[in-house]
Amino acid sequence: MSYFKNMLSFVLMIVAFLAGALKSGFGIGAGIFLTPMLALITDPKEAVVVVAPMMLFTDITAIYQYWRQWNGRDILSLAPPCLIGAIAGVFLLNWFTPDLARRAIGFIGLLYVGQEIVRMGFRMRPFVPSLVRSVPIGIIGGVASALANSGGVFISTYFAGRLNKEYFVGTLVVVFFWLNITKVGMFTGLGLLNQKLWMTEFSLIPLMFLGSLVGKWVNTRIQEKQFKQWIFGLIVVACIKLIFF
Repeated sequence: MSYFKNMLSFVLMIVAFLAGALKSGFGIGAGIFLTPMLALITDPKEAVVVVAPMMLFTDITAIYQYWRQWNGRDILSLAPPCLIGAIAGVFLLNWFTPDLARRAIGFIGLLYVGQEIVRMGFRMRPFVPSLVRSVPIGIIGGVASALANSGGVFISTYFAGRLNKEYFVGTLVVVFFWLNITKVGMFTGLGLLNQKLWMTEFSLIPLMFLGSLVGKWVNTRIQEKQFKQWIFGLIVVACIKLIFF
């Protein structure tokens, strides 16, 4: 039991640091990679709940770091459907099959990434914000975020290839701030996030903040082309992970 507690504490510290680094560095990847990492040593549903406040805390730091570096039109297009999807996803969490959810998310995510890569390869103009794209992407992204902290797979494809790296991260974290505050509020109201878990979350804030500083440092030093390659790479790897692992 003592070994398990020590291992859990060690993994939580790593997850907290990487949550800040990935969020401030790339805007995506934190939830989709870190939730499965935590699920290796604890209940998968509990892993989803524990990672959610980390995403919210790192959103707040990233918003400060990328202050006013966001696209208001994109936020207004995506935030409402994301919130609807998140509310539905929280209620689905108790009975939805995790494996089925992960595979569906992975397949659809790869479809969107492939679409964007083709458009970039043929030098076609990126998609512009529209209700036809924002509503389904937002709703699916919100559901995916509530079920497996993997909403970034969908939502990031709405910006990828169109916004520069600063605006990509800034816009994404503002959308996810409202999404995560909704999830965390509902998790708390339903009793999934109890006092003990909240105390653990607060104790990990310094590591999240340190990770955010490292992530911002990486973002300022990576070139625009490399950033887009990293983003698409992270999405593809995440999707493959969701489908096969």
